[in-house]
Amino acid sequence: MLENKLKVTVSGRYDKNQNFAGYFTPRASAVFSPTDRHHFRASFQSGFRNPTPSDQFIKLNVGPITILGGAPSNSAGMNVYENSFNSTSIGGFVNGFLADVNKVGPQQAVLNNKDKLVKSNVPYIAPERVQSFEVGYRTLLTSRLSLDANYYYGAYRNFILNTVVIRPNSPVLAADGSINPAAAQDILNSTYQAFQLYTNAPDRVTAQGATLGLNYATAGGYTLTGNGTWSSFNLQNADPNNIPAFNTPRFKTNVTFGHRNIAPNLGFNIAWHWQEAFDWVGSFNDLRPGRIQAYHLIDAQVTLKLPAYKTLLKIGASNLTNQYVVQAYGSPAVGGLYYVSLTFDQGLRR
Repeated sequence: MLENKLKVTVSGRYDKNQNFAGYFTPRASAVFSPTDRHHFRASFQSGFRNPTPSDQFIKLNVGPITILGGAPSNSAGMNVYENSFNSTSIGGFVNGFLADVNKVGPQQAVLNNKDKLVKSNVPYIAPERVQSFEVGYRTLLTSRLSLDANYYYGAYRNFILNTVVIRPNSPVLAADGSINPAAAQDILNSTYQAFQLYTNAPDRVTAQGATLGLNYATAGGYTLTGNGTWSSFNLQNADPNNIPAFNTPRFKTNVTFGHRNIAPNLGFNIAWHWQEAFDWVGSFNDLRPGRIQAYHLIDAQVTLKLPAYKTLLKIGASNLTNQYVVQAYGSPAVGGLYYVSLTFDQGLRR
């Protein structure tokens, strides 16, 4: 469009799983190049992640609790999603009952405190959803120096999680819609079953980030590139217990230097990576932040072409200086990796 200065791509995808509603996920992108040296781009994407078969169909009784997948057919006839209490409301009811029972007797103590119980309203499991926007700009500052800038913003919802509910033997609600005293008594008599259900968080969270990169090529064939990345995760008003941890440092940088043909059939590349310290959150540390220290690494590789054998010989190292670094809280410290590889390429010409 616009005499080939504007290129637009639009696509759409429709998916239907027998356990979920159909989902249409559109995507679109545009690149505007007013000149050969300036290129503006923008895109919109949407996507989803279906629950795994385990998320949908696990049915595991481990004694005190039953782990139950969130597909409707998996719990048919069990009356769990329809007739249960929020587990978080049980403590308030029991504590209130114990405080009143010696004053007014057990029956009245149940009636006084039964409304502290809360009927659960757990939806059946649904796919996770994401929508993201991205804008970018690339330009040639000189004939040998280029700049690339990029910004993205994404919104996520329906994160898959587990929630615990308590199903009494009696109906949770009485005929008038209030909490049934018989169900409250079931809690005191331990005539109930606990369930860990797979469902989705109602919370909405966002992530955003930006990258700035420079690429410089010398007349002698050397290439020097560098980029920096900023990432941010916003929980907004979400419950942190409902949201997978972002576990990404705010700032990361990369610098590379190399030559594809510094000598006949010989090339090399050296890369330096750095990231800042950040807090790692996961089940290993019971969702309490664990500090990952900042670190930097050097990677290096030499590539030799062997045209007579149509083969590439590569000798290299990841973490050349063998610094032991921890990349996830609770994981082992990892040092250098050194390798030699031979790649046979029938299409190799020189």
